[in-house]
Amino acid sequence: MKGPILNPTKKLLRRANRKIEEIYNPRKKQALFVFTTNLDGYHLTYKMSLDTFAALGTAISPVMISEIPAKDIDSKEYILFLFAIYNKWNKLPMVFRGYTPEQVKWFMKKFGNRIYNEKSTVDWWRNTY
Repeated sequence: MKGPILNPTKKLLRRANRKIEEIYNPRKKQALFVFTTNLDGYHLTYKMSLDTFAALGTAISPVMISEIPAKDIDSKEYILFLFAIYNKWNKLPMVFRGYTPEQVKWFMKKFGNRIYNEKSTVDWWRNTY
C-alpha cells in the first residue's frame, strides 16, 4: 500500500478489506459502489457496498462493506481510504453513486481507469472480465 494511512483509517481499512475478502468472487461480475447519504441534512455517512451482477439481466445483490459517519473521518482520510481499497483490489471497478461528473473525473485522474460514474451510458460492467 502506498501513501500514508492514518491510524483511524487503518482500522477502518482492515475491517473493509476483511469484509471484501469474505464476499469477493473473481469469477463473478462485481463492483464496489461508493456513495454517501445525508439523512435529515445532519448525518452524513460515507458508504461502500460490493455489488454482484448477474451474467444476464440487471439483477444486483449488494452487500454493505463500510459505513463511516463523517464525524469519524475527514475528507482527506476518506480519499486515502478509497485509494488504499482501489490499490488492494486491482480487479474490482469502483462506481461512484451520487457524485457529480466533475468529482468522478477528479477521482479518475487521481486513481486510474477503474473508476466509473453510476450514470455512465457505457455498460461498464459487461466488460469487467
